[in-house]
Amino acid sequence: MEGCILATVKRLVILSLLALAIPWAAPAATPGWQRWSIPETGVYALRYLPATLDQTQPVPVIVFLHGSGSSPEAWQGLLQGEADAAGCVLVMTKATSNLGFGVGADDRTIALALDRLRAELPVDEARISIAGHSAGGAYAAVLAYAARTRFAGVFILGAPYRTVLALADPDYVAPLLMYYGTTDPNFTGASYSALVGQWQRLGVPWQEEIAPGFGHSGWPPTTLADGFTFLLAQRYGTAGGCVPTPTRLCLGDGRFAVTASFRTAGGATGAARVAEERTRDSGLFWFFQADNWELQVKVLDACVINDRFWVFAAGTTDVEVELEVEDLQAGVTYSHLQPGGASAPALTDTGALATCP
Repeated sequence: MEGCILATVKRLVILSLLALAIPWAAPAATPGWQRWSIPETGVYALRYLPATLDQTQPVPVIVFLHGSGSSPEAWQGLLQGEADAAGCVLVMTKATSNLGFGVGADDRTIALALDRLRAELPVDEARISIAGHSAGGAYAAVLAYAARTRFAGVFILGAPYRTVLALADPDYVAPLLMYYGTTDPNFTGASYSALVGQWQRLGVPWQEEIAPGFGHSGWPPTTLADGFTFLLAQRYGTAGGCVPTPTRLCLGDGRFAVTASFRTAGGATGAARVAEERTRDSGLFWFFQADNWELQVKVLDACVINDRFWVFAAGTTDVEVELEVEDLQAGVTYSHLQPGGASAPALTDTGALATCP
């Protein structure tokens, strides 16, 4: 009897070790169309995943915005084949207002839909682009250039004019492709010429397709395919190589990749999220709510002072925080652990990174 028990225990141990040796993989996402409710903004998004897309690799994504008075459903038949051929995931959100995009919290709807996608699939953060028709196209351009939403490329069809006063992203200007039919009122009126002048003033790299005889909601058979090909050819990237993500802050023209994680007194852990507000050398993180910033980080070039890059940080929190600053050029990472349980003191490390120049 004792020998049987020992043999059984041995088999269980071996099976347990084998189970530990096999890497766990998330269940595959269901191909095809999925409808996602976005209760935070009261609307929804449609997600399309081609059946042939490799889910083990980071996937490229195109966000498409419908025109005023339309819906994501109106574009399903038009864009499914293009997503299949291009090999990308398609995300289409419903405008929060019947007046079109940009009236309600559409930027938040898009951000939440992309977060939902990231929870389902590995996303190629350097290949998230945005497109849209009519008012949706105009809002796509506003998001890409006037907000720090970090899209790799922009494709707009028959868009009316919307003002962009200045480029919000200091690291990257997304290339743009515009389409108009020659009988489209947005082409024959003032919108087209105003947008051209705006892109020239801002320094946006843009291309155009002008199709004779087509109106506001018509285009040649190759237009959508060419637009998707254009978008998937773009890569978001900073000069220094850092690719921003919702949890990675890029500073110093992309030389430094900054991340942080936290642990509460109750043991809950999480990755700090990057706030939109930032400068070339500093940025903000939040832990629990997007409008409640918890941590500011600066990476300062002091090479002419003491041959170092300085790391300064200030937290308005009493939870444990681990900060990492990676110098992508030198391949060196600086780490700092702030224990929880007391108000975080300011970090002013003037010897942090000896990686000049």
